[in-house]
Amino acid sequence: MTDRKSYRQFCGLARSLDRVGDRWALLIVRELLLGGRSFRELEEALAGISPSLLTKRLNELAEDGLVMRNDAPPRSKRVDYRLTDAGRSLEPVIVALILWGTTWMLAGPGEDRVDARWAPLALQALLDGDASPRGCVHLDVDGRAVTVRTSGGRRRVAAGHHGRPDATVSAPLPILLAIATKAVSLGAAGVAVSGDTAIANALLTTKAAAKR
Repeated sequence: MTDRKSYRQFCGLARSLDRVGDRWALLIVRELLLGGRSFRELEEALAGISPSLLTKRLNELAEDGLVMRNDAPPRSKRVDYRLTDAGRSLEPVIVALILWGTTWMLAGPGEDRVDARWAPLALQALLDGDASPRGCVHLDVDGRAVTVRTSGGRRRVAAGHHGRPDATVSAPLPILLAIATKAVSLGAAGVAVSGDTAIANALLTTKAAAKR
């Protein structure tokens, strides 16, 4: 880390920020938590980052053992970047920061970019771990499949459709996040629901939202 900025403090927070505190670093981790991405895909997902800065951040994350480069098979030119186990261990930190930042999202996205690919992490931050009635809900988030279901008395969120659903809900990501925080109801405009509405409502709204 000789060519990198450091807080030069013997503190766990400072040492963490030395590695993931620079601009774009945690957003790169967010993207890779959702699966391997090529350099071009990362550029597209992180609109505004320059190729040189993206290269720099990827190299720094790789240097710290958080990201690895997977070269493609000989017949393919694709190169993927993925998180190492150490990088994936940042998931609870990312989820906690997403939840903490929800306060500044209540007014809606405005002109900010919205990407349905972020739905599993965003909903996990709001819903995961909260005890709910047993059930399974399939979500269609702008063409992205997501499942919210209870397992072991806790809500789980995962990309893709898994298991037999009690209900199916289709809505844009901003509306689903508003439903989760009880800013709007499941019957809001732009939401299509089929199946057991009571289970859908129970699994898609967080108890914590009622305290806001």
